[in-house]
Amino acid sequence: MNWFYLHCIAVVLILWADATDRLEPVFNAFEQKIGLYTPYDTIDYTPPYYIPPLEEMESIPSDTNFVNKDLK
Repeated sequence: MNWFYLHCIAVVLILWADATDRLEPVFNAFEQKIGLYTPYDTIDYTPPYYIPPLEEMESIPSDTNFVNKDLK
């Protein structure tokens, strides 16, 4: 039964640390200590060009066998 209470206390402490923004610096320091830390990306994630959705493109040919089967 002690293991159950230990896990409950651990969960409450982790949630509290996350809610008060203390968890992320602790994990970053731990990752730096063991050599797994990667800095945040500063890359702009906007695509260099726009690809329209397929519904707007009328020139895409489709296989009419499947379309006509449903209409019969």
